[in-house]
Amino acid sequence: MSKKSVSLVFIVLSLLVVCDGTPLFAMCAGTNDSAEPTKPDFFQKLGEQCRNNTGSDDAFLVLMQSFENVSRCVLKFDVEGFNTDFEQLTNATRTAFFTKYCSEARPLISCLDGVLVSSRPCLMESGFKITKVFFESIPEALDLMCKNDGEIIFRMKDETRKKCFAQKGDQLQACVNTFTSSTIWNDDWNIELTPEKCSTLASYRECLKDPMDACDLSDIISIYDVSMNAMLRLTACGNNTVESTVETHQDNTTDEV
Repeated sequence: MSKKSVSLVFIVLSLLVVCDGTPLFAMCAGTNDSAEPTKPDFFQKLGEQCRNNTGSDDAFLVLMQSFENVSRCVLKFDVEGFNTDFEQLTNATRTAFFTKYCSEARPLISCLDGVLVSSRPCLMESGFKITKVFFESIPEALDLMCKNDGEIIFRMKDETRKKCFAQKGDQLQACVNTFTSSTIWNDDWNIELTPEKCSTLASYRECLKDPMDACDLSDIISIYDVSMNAMLRLTACGNNTVESTVETHQDNTTDEV
């Protein structure tokens, strides 16, 4: 899978929204070094919200330090080894692969604890509650990725699916661009969601899901749904949740690679 396609996987799964209208986190810097950053800049808007809520830049500086601490903390994960082993991954080695890397990834979730604490002064109470629910949903999302020796992720090793997904990169990027141009991203982040914005969220999910359906990779969106549903249930968009229909196999003999 190309570097661009791999980046897009993490973009579309990470572009989650704090559903009082606040984008929680977005890896929207693009898929290569020449891509222009998403506007409005995420951290610029975050800084504005911190100042609006606290009257100074102090809380924002503390929050930025927390983000830097996360970067240092996750360096414990052997990214180079992961990439090498993933390239060589086969059905015969996937049990060992996912046992190793899922075990190494789970403790890293605690790297985010400081960000949650530091974000509180910058968020309204409703926004903080939803942010907290998002962080609490991460272990479940990781468990789904690791379920049955990583079946959902392993399906991406199939050459036909891999080729198909690589061809959908521009389509997925267009979904991200449309979402970050919408009112849900650009309005005041403290504004509650309206039915129109709930519809935007539903449309965004379908936009991401369509190319995945075309490549027989529909189950990937279920990872996104874990965190999104947890947050939506606390908002006026609760009726827009989508329950997972993932039924992974009980053995790892399918999709031999």
